[in-house]
Amino acid sequence: MAIRAELEGNLTKNPEGKIVTIDGEQRQIVELRVFSDVGRKVGDRWEQDDERSSGVDVTIWTKSLGDAVLKHLRKGNRVLVTGAIHLNEYTDADGAHHAGLRMSADMVALIPYRVESIAFAPPRRDAEPAEA
Repeated sequence: MAIRAELEGNLTKNPEGKIVTIDGEQRQIVELRVFSDVGRKVGDRWEQDDERSSGVDVTIWTKSLGDAVLKHLRKGNRVLVTGAIHLNEYTDADGAHHAGLRMSADMVALIPYRVESIAFAPPRRDAEPAEA
């Protein structure tokens, strides 16, 4: 059973689309990194708590969600991500051990901080019918 989690933070870089091979089949994924910052009150102001803040690598396996993230999100956007989270441990080519959090996202939502405008597509019912 996976650990379900909700992650809020800023994208540290633009989302990247990649092709991976799983069981001999190619799949499109989207990867992003979210820095989840935790604040604490120090006197009369808020500061980032570096001991409780962390970056999380996120993979989107659903094509439609990945396409929307690639189209609309950029570095610096504040997002809310939900999905399964786990500890990712690996050894690099130099033999150094690394560990970090990784999430498989099933939902990514833009939190509209620092967003100047939003434009909506027309409803599907108003779209022109496709020609045969």
